[in-house]
Amino acid sequence: MAVRLEPEHEGGPRLVRAVPRDAFRAWHAALLYAALTALLTLPLVRHAAGRVLTVSPDTDLFLWTLSWDAHALTHQPLSVFDANIFAPLHRTLAYSENLIGSGAIAAPILWLTGNPVLALNTVALLSCVLCGLGTFVLAKRAGVGPAGAFVAGLVFAFAPPRFLRLDQLFLTTIQWIPFSLAYLHTYLDGGRRRDLRIAASFFTLQALTSGHGAVLLAVGAGVLCAFRLSLGEPLAIGRRLRDLGATGVLLLAPIVPVAIAYGRVQAEMGLRRTLEDWVVTRPASFLASPSYVHHFLLAKFFPAVVASDAANAYLFPGILPIVLAAVALVTAGRVASRTLQANTAVYAIIVILSVLLAAGPPFGIWPLVYWLPGLNFIRAASRFMLLAVLGVGVLAGAGFEWLTRRLGAHARLWTTAAAAVLILAEFAVPLGPVPYAVTIPGADHFVASQPRPFTVAELPLPPLNQVYVFEKRQSEFMLHSTAHWQKTIHGWSGFLPTAHMFLFDRLTRFPSDDAFKALAEFRVDYLVIHTDLYPPGEWAGVDQRLAAYGRRLELRYQDASSRVYALQSAGRNRE
Repeated sequence: MAVRLEPEHEGGPRLVRAVPRDAFRAWHAALLYAALTALLTLPLVRHAAGRVLTVSPDTDLFLWTLSWDAHALTHQPLSVFDANIFAPLHRTLAYSENLIGSGAIAAPILWLTGNPVLALNTVALLSCVLCGLGTFVLAKRAGVGPAGAFVAGLVFAFAPPRFLRLDQLFLTTIQWIPFSLAYLHTYLDGGRRRDLRIAASFFTLQALTSGHGAVLLAVGAGVLCAFRLSLGEPLAIGRRLRDLGATGVLLLAPIVPVAIAYGRVQAEMGLRRTLEDWVVTRPASFLASPSYVHHFLLAKFFPAVVASDAANAYLFPGILPIVLAAVALVTAGRVASRTLQANTAVYAIIVILSVLLAAGPPFGIWPLVYWLPGLNFIRAASRFMLLAVLGVGVLAGAGFEWLTRRLGAHARLWTTAAAAVLILAEFAVPLGPVPYAVTIPGADHFVASQPRPFTVAELPLPPLNQVYVFEKRQSEFMLHSTAHWQKTIHGWSGFLPTAHMFLFDRLTRFPSDDAFKALAEFRVDYLVIHTDLYPPGEWAGVDQRLAAYGRRLELRYQDASSRVYALQSAGRNRE
C-alpha cells in the first residue's frame, strides 16, 4: 500500500496510508456495474420481491434449492445433500445443481424477509455486478488498462448469452470464474503463494455456486496453464504443491464432500449424460440474439435466423465485442506489453476451444470429451459459450486499449463512456418479469404443526405424459414442503428416479388399491389433497370413491381448497 506525506497538520507533516489508485478504480467499476445492472433490468429490479423473469419448474426448483440451502445451513450443515425431496432416497440435492454458494448469499434475505422470490432475484442481479467486476480485475491482471478492463467487464456482465441466463441461476452465477483466473495470472507472473491460495478459494466458491461454472473455470485455467507451459514455464509440481500448502488444501477441502455426493449419485442412480442426451447446437444459434439491435439486424439481413426453429440457443456475443476482439488479435504483435501479447493468445485459444465445445457436428468436439469427469453432467454443450463470452470480453478490452492508446486522459474517459453506451445499446433486451409468489396452502401449514418426523404426499398429479404440467405440479409441491421441511415423495430436478416414476403413475389413478399400496411402500404418513386443483367436476367423483377407503384414512384437516388425511397403515411400515 502506498504511503504519502500529509502536510495539513499543526505539528508538521505526518505519514498516512493512501488507498491504491487501482482500488479506487475497482470500486468505481463495481458501482458502475451495479448502476448499469439496475438500468438494464429496470422492470425486474423495481419489483424484485414479487416478480420473476419466467414462471416454470426451473424457477420453482431454484426457489426451493435456495430455501433448502438456507434451512440446511442452520439445521443440518453436514448433511446438506440429504434434502427432503424424493423420499425416502438420500443425497437428492445432488440430482441437480446444489447452489450452496448462492444459498449462503440468499440465506440472510430469507431469514429476514421469508421471501424466496426476493432472494432469487438478489442472487441473480448480484451475479451481473460480480461478473463485471471480476472481469475488470481479470483484464487488468492480463495486462489491459483500466478503460479496456471496464469494457471487458461490460461484455461478460451484459452480453446476451450470459445476461439472458438470469432466470437460470446455475448459469448466471459464474461470477467467480474471472476472479479465480485473475489470481492465477498473478501467481504465474509473480509466484506469490497467497495469489495461488486466493485463486483456489475462488475455485471453491465457484464449485459451490455452480458446477457448470466450475467446469468452465477448469477449462479456462487448463488453457492458461498449458499455454504457460508451452512458453517454457516449468511444471514444478512439487513447488506448486508447496505454494498451495496446507492453507490452500483447506480452502479446496469443501469441494471434496460435494464431489463425493455427486459421485455416489452417479454410481447409484446412473445420473450422467450420454451422447443420447446431447442437445446439439444448431448453427443459427451462434448468430441468434433477442436484443433490440440484434433482432432488427437479423430480421433485415438474416431472416432465417429469427425463424422459431432455426436456433435453439442465444449465443451471439455482440458486434462491437467481436470487432474490438478482432482489433486485439490483429494488433497483438504491435503491443508493447509482452504480458498482454501472451494473454491475447491465451484468450483467443479459450474462445476457439469454447466455440468448438459448444458447436454441433461436423465441427463440434463434444463427442470426443463428453465422458470426462465433470463434463458428463452437462446436457447442453452450448453452455460453453459462456466461457467464450468471457474470452471475447478480455480480448475486446485489449482491442479498446489499442484503439485509445494515444488519447489523453479526458479524451479516453469520454471515449470509454461512448463505447459503454454503444455496447449497452447493442445488448439491451426486452425483459418482461411476471408476478409470482410462493404461496403455501393452509393444509401444508397444518401438516407443519404435526409431530415429527413424517413423510408427505400431495395430490392430484397429472399424467406423466403431460410433461410440463406434471413437472410444474411437482415443483409446486416441493415449494409446499418448505413449510415443514419434512420428507416429501415429490421432486423435480430434470431427473426422475425410476421408482418414483412408477409411484407417480400409480398415484394418478388415486384412489385405488394400487395407489394406497404405493403410498404404504413409500411410508407416507400424511396425504394432502388439494381439491381445488382437480378439473371442474372431477373432485366430487374422487370424494365419492374415497368413501370405500375410509378405514385407511383419517381426516385431520379440511378447508375450502384442501384436505389432510393421516394414513392409518403408515406407522406399521416404519422401521
